[in-house]
Amino acid sequence: MNKRIVLVAVLLVNVLGFVSGVNFMRRINEKYWINEYFNEIIYNQDRNLLMKYKLPIKWKVFFTDYSFDHNSFWFNTPNKYVRPLYCSDLGPGEYVYRIHMESQDYDCYIKEPYPDLYKVQIKDEEKLKELEKEKQDNMSNEPEIDVPDPKYNRYYWFDGDYLYIYLEDGKTLHETYCAYDKSEIEALEEAIRTNEFDMTKFTFPRHGDGTCDYESGRAVQGEKIVCGIYRTKKTLWLRKKAGSFGKVTTMKEGSYVKILAKGKKETINGITDNWVQVEVLLDSTNLFGKQINGAKGWCFGGYLK
Repeated sequence: MNKRIVLVAVLLVNVLGFVSGVNFMRRINEKYWINEYFNEIIYNQDRNLLMKYKLPIKWKVFFTDYSFDHNSFWFNTPNKYVRPLYCSDLGPGEYVYRIHMESQDYDCYIKEPYPDLYKVQIKDEEKLKELEKEKQDNMSNEPEIDVPDPKYNRYYWFDGDYLYIYLEDGKTLHETYCAYDKSEIEALEEAIRTNEFDMTKFTFPRHGDGTCDYESGRAVQGEKIVCGIYRTKKTLWLRKKAGSFGKVTTMKEGSYVKILAKGKKETINGITDNWVQVEVLLDSTNLFGKQINGAKGWCFGGYLK
């Protein structure tokens, strides 16, 4: 009788785990979940904020695309940075699902202890490799001891358009994702390519209680950042100092510049922004067609986009 009870309990746990996993996969895959920091990038209308979260691109102003044999800026391939979270079904086995994240993929088993909260048991591949290496390094005639696969837990909590991922202790927030639809992802990728944001194409995510961290939805650009790459909105003087002091050369409309430092803030023609020290990038020319790439000086940040 006891064996029958245990068997029923095991089957019930497996069924509940299967149902939880199906629900989890459906909730993940019906929307496009991207890192929370993209909210800030959209709200401030500046792709260069990615540099706060993607340190390698700070040093990689542009890279060589060997397939086309030309130099290309990092923002010309936005799909490298806009990578939604999703879940796939692995089929029968202990770890039934695979969660695909920006940094790493995980094989896992999923339970739903409470509504909107999922306990995700993850197979620890790195620890498993370490154990396999130890086993190889310490081969002997001693009988082998079966050690269960190493594993750890993550907790996924859905709160409206927000998805919070907590560590093993259930208290430490590890990552936050937000839900957007396909058209918004396409608009975001285009905005990263051009650094021009059509705010009518975005709806900011809301919490489960209906509140929004960006309630006004106002299209207010933030301050430009050091190491950021911008284009000139118009033909612009490159000056020796911040302000109307000396002239180095002219920069044609659409010239790419990298910000090296920020100077004083000023309001010019109704635009408030910082003077910025810049370096002219790639094959830029002045009004007379002379190459000026590599030239350094100061310009008013309000005329950069």
